[in-house]
Amino acid sequence: MITRLVSITAAVLCGSTAFLLGGPAAEPAAAETLVAGFVCTEGVFNTELAAPWDVLQHTRYRDPNDFIRTILITADGEPFTSAEGLRIAADHGFEDAPDLDILVIPSSEGSMERDLQDERFLDFLRARIPRARWVMTLCDGAFPLAATGFLDGRVATTFPGDRKRFAAMFPNVEVRFDCRFVVDGRFITSVGGAPSYEPAFWLVEHLYGPEHARRTAQGLVFDWDGEKIPHEVIDRPPGGGDQ
Repeated sequence: MITRLVSITAAVLCGSTAFLLGGPAAEPAAAETLVAGFVCTEGVFNTELAAPWDVLQHTRYRDPNDFIRTILITADGEPFTSAEGLRIAADHGFEDAPDLDILVIPSSEGSMERDLQDERFLDFLRARIPRARWVMTLCDGAFPLAATGFLDGRVATTFPGDRKRFAAMFPNVEVRFDCRFVVDGRFITSVGGAPSYEPAFWLVEHLYGPEHARRTAQGLVFDWDGEKIPHEVIDRPPGGGDQ
């Protein structure tokens, strides 16, 4: 399998490590806690929530002062039920959610229809996306992200069986049919399912370095090797079409 890396030259300064992709490591950054908010709607799919949550949350085992704190957000902060029947408690509602460094949109049963008609949900995304450092979608979570307009002019992917529908609904998005995840600037979209671990591992490696990601993968008994996974990374310089 071939990994396509497009124009990966920008220096990255995030989390505990600053490094130049494809170049020498830079000086380490100050320790900080990043907040990853999983914005969920009723009928969220277990895997698309739990897989990236596990990866990001496990960063605390590498350094308790420099990690990603994971939180769950729903419209009213009330418990919700997954598509598979798990009853899940939320940490925050839209009104009291803290600032998010990483905004995660897992797919749900309503991602392609109901959620696209939920203006309160979309308005929350529209307000928070510009303030987040990273935005990640799993599976059909790409649909509500695209509905906000933030994927216009970008490259993205989604659940394999829904890519044609995604392309038809959002003609201003260039859809990849041969990638498990796509990183376009600060936007990460992915196919979902069991590979939902992969975009989160990519982000952890990007933020904290390969050894950190390797140890986290070891702790989760996961065979992580980004070079073996078909994906595409498109670097955009500051102001280069970013929203």
